[in-house]
Amino acid sequence: MKETISLRAMMFVQAAVALLIPVYYFVMVTYRLRSNVPLFLAIVLLLVIGRLKKRTEAADEYAKQTLRIADSICFRLAVVLMGVILLPLLFMDGSPEWLAGGLLTMGIFLLILIRACVFAWIDRCGMV
Repeated sequence: MKETISLRAMMFVQAAVALLIPVYYFVMVTYRLRSNVPLFLAIVLLLVIGRLKKRTEAADEYAKQTLRIADSICFRLAVVLMGVILLPLLFMDGSPEWLAGGLLTMGIFLLILIRACVFAWIDRCGMV
């Protein structure tokens, strides 16, 4: 019999995998690697996550509503982060490219982590 994984645990697994985005960017920019090995590792990791997603428990109506709330909060944060902070940095003359890329990748990771934390908080407190 297959064991199911809770939706809350799956959210934090996705956040842990999202940590690899800024790490990958940092390694590729700092060491100027031109290897395909990180790409193959990412494909294997995505396949593992896909298998884990098949084993997650079915989301009930409460979990779907909680996920919608967490997504809407993170969407607002993404608009602020990407639109207000990052967009002017891209158009500024003389700002280093790695700074914009680093802020973008760290922003993606932080948004996924915040989404998992907000989902766990709302799910635990029962605020829906």
